[in-house]
Amino acid sequence: MKKILILSILFVSFFAVKSSAQCGDNLLKQALKEMGDTQYMKDFTVDLQQEKKDTKTGYVKYSVILNSRSQYRFNTVNGLGNPEKVIMQLYDGDKLLYSNFEGGKMYSAFEFLCRKTKVYSLVFSFKGGAEGCAKGVMSLVKQYTAAEISSM
Repeated sequence: MKKILILSILFVSFFAVKSSAQCGDNLLKQALKEMGDTQYMKDFTVDLQQEKKDTKTGYVKYSVILNSRSQYRFNTVNGLGNPEKVIMQLYDGDKLLYSNFEGGKMYSAFEFLCRKTKVYSLVFSFKGGAEGCAKGVMSLVKQYTAAEISSM
C-alpha cells in the first residue's frame, strides 16, 4: 500500500513539474529570440489557472515605468497547451493605448513610442477567460533626442 501511495505521489509530481515546464525557461528563451535586435528590459510570466468555482481566470497586471523619448517593443510567446493566445494590453491609467489583439487579429508584438515618463500598466489575459501560460518581454528599440521627438 505504501509503495502505491509513493508511486502515485511521484507520478503526480512528475506531471505537475512537466506542465509547469511549458511556462518556464524554454518559453522565455523563445520570447527573447523573438524580440529581435532590441535591448532586453524585463520579462513577464503569465500563468492563469481556472479554479473549480470560477468560470473565467481573469488577468494578470504588471506596472512598468516607461521613459519619455523611448520606443519600446512588447512581445509574447504562448505555452504549448494554451487553448487561446495571450492578449497583451498597455494602459495609461484606465485608457487603453495598445494591444496585440486589434481588429479581430492577434499579433505577437507591438511597439510603443513613449512621450511621457510615468508608470503604465501591462495587462495579460486569455480570450474568453481561458486558462494558459505565456511569457512577455519588454525591450528597448530606440531612444530619441528631444529634437528628434519634437519633429515626429
